[in-house]
Amino acid sequence: MKQRKQYRERWVSALQNANVPLRLTAGMADPISGAHMVARYKQLIPNADVIELNKIGHYPQIECAEPVVNSITSFCVATLTKRKTLS
Repeated sequence: MKQRKQYRERWVSALQNANVPLRLTAGMADPISGAHMVARYKQLIPNADVIELNKIGHYPQIECAEPVVNSITSFCVATLTKRKTLS
């Protein structure tokens, strides 16, 4: 994919230097950005927070909506709880 090569440094740098909590929720059976991309993400992002959805493809929000919602909800709750603890 041309854009991935063109913008790689910019995109990776933004993830590596993010000042906000990040979570990646990915369908591991996705041939475009599945298990291979998750493995690379874990190499590039220290202490990566990743939710791996096995046997799920490119559209996890449609293929398994409930685990995606749970991932988002638990991430938001954990982030808010951490912020309250630090305050």
